[in-house]
Amino acid sequence: MKFRVLFLTITIQKNKLSESDMLHDRQIEKAMYNVKERQSHYCSHL
Repeated sequence: MKFRVLFLTITIQKNKLSESDMLHDRQIEKAMYNVKERQSHYCSHL
C-alpha cells in the first residue's frame, strides 16, 4: 500500500513538472517567434 501511494505521489509530481515545463517551452517558442518576426522585418528593409 505504501508503494502505491509513493508511486502515485511521484506520478503527480512528474505531471506538475511537465506542465510547468510545457508552459516554459511555450514561452520560449513565443519569444523565438517574436525575434524571428523582428529579424524578418529588419531584413526586408535591407
